[in-house]
Parts: sequence; C-alpha cells; structure tokens
Amino acid sequence: MENEGEVTLEHWIYGASPEKGYGMKAESHRLNGPLYMRYLANHYTPVRVEKTANGGTLIDARMIHPAPANDEVLLSILGRGVADEYNRPTIQNHTMVIPAGLLRSGQLTFFDVETAATDFDRRFPKASAKVDPLTVHVRPKEEVHAPLGGGIRRLITKAAVDTLASRFLADHQGRTLVLCRGSTNQYRNELLYRLVELLQAGGEIPPFPAISDAPTLSAMNHFRLAISSRGVRADGTWTLLDASIDTAALPPLRGKNPMYSRIAEAFAE
Repeated sequence: MENEGEVTLEHWIYGASPEKGYGMKAESHRLNGPLYMRYLANHYTPVRVEKTANGGTLIDARMIHPAPANDEVLLSILGRGVADEYNRPTIQNHTMVIPAGLLRSGQLTFFDVETAATDFDRRFPKASAKVDPLTVHVRPKEEVHAPLGGGIRRLITKAAVDTLASRFLADHQGRTLVLCRGSTNQYRNELLYRLVELLQAGGEIPPFPAISDAPTLSAMNHFRLAISSRGVRADGTWTLLDASIDTAALPPLRGKNPMYSRIAEAFAE
C-alpha cells in the first residue's frame, strides 16, 4: 500500500520454530500468502549443507524473484535464525513484496527495503504469527537523479555487464553464473542489487529469479542468475561469466541501445 512519501510492504518470515521445525513463523496482516509463496516453493533456504551444519559459518545471501501477476518483486534475505531447542544453528528467510514500478523508477531500492527488514529483525528477533507490514520511505520522482545501478563499477567490469545484458536480451531462458573470485557476502549482495536494478530498469529484460550465492545443486535451476566466489557444478544450461573480464564476450544486440546506454551511464558515475 502506497501513501505519499512512503510505502507499506507485506512480508513474511520462514524459519525454524521450537518443536515444529521449519515453516512459516510470521506474516503481515494483509499478506496473501499462497499467491506469493509458490515462487519460493522447494527453495526457501537454498544454501549448501556444510553451511547449515556449521554454526560458525556465515550465512548472508539474497534472493530476488518476480511475481509477474501483480508486477511485484520478492526480496528474500537469508541469514541465521535463532538456535532451535537443541541449540542447533538454523536459517531464516525474511521475504518482502515490493512494487516493481518503484524499483524501475529509482524511487525505491533494494537497499532501502533491506534496511527496513534488518531493523524489523533487530527489534523483533522472535516475531511470530501476525506482524505489522514494513514502512519504507519513497523518493519523489523529481529527487531521483543518480542512474540506476550507480556504484556498480566497484564490483564488476562494464564488459561483464554488457555481456550479461546481451545474453539475457538474446535468450530469455538462459542461465548465467557470475564468478567473483574471493569476494565477500556483502560484495555479492550489493552486486546482485545493482545488477538487477540496472538490467530491469527499462523493461527490455523481463524480471528473472537471481541469488547472490551459489545455491545447492537441487536449487540451481530455480534461478537465471547466480553470483558466486567460486565455480560450481551445474548442467549445460548455465554459462560462466567472469566478473573481471576486460572485453565483452558477446556483441551488443541491434536495436537495444537504451539498455547499453543505461549501463554506460552507471559506469560513468
């Protein structure tokens, strides 16, 4: 629900509850759960087994899924949940429903939504049942000046982004793993946000599911874009793209100049 200067976002939390195991822990009052939860079915927590077993391993990843029926986007923040009744480590998925139009216009960013969700988790670490929606500030259109994806030049080369854009424009079913060797979780999370905001801004590339970490093998094909610090085993539908390449691997598509112009603007910032 959007009011002047702010928007309220429906959200839900999936994780482990004492004596119950994994399931839905909390959801906002007006959330139509079945409408959205099907997009995450079978991969609510698609992280590697060794990460779930080791309580000292950092779990910090982001998932983005389109909800095409309502022109909305689902942002999932994956992190550690509270320990279960046997003091075993758990994983939590906090998912927000975001109007895609506000993202495309730059009035709202994934960073804005994450800040609101992180604040909610800090204030209500044991949230359960029905909860309030998240309230997030929305920028007036006249105050949106910076190009979408601004700051991306610190994270990936222009040649790599041009290549990714060409691949997604040419093949709406193609899957790409962007390899960022030695990168941190924070680095990959930021890259995911800026890439998705930049590539989907003009509407030439349909919304696509993406994740900022290498998912489990069983969850790989739920995504079209994955960002990883190392190569992973995948089937033949995946293409590996090095984030540090200095020459585009694919030529630009004719008639798609606005897409490449937006990329150039983001790298010129």
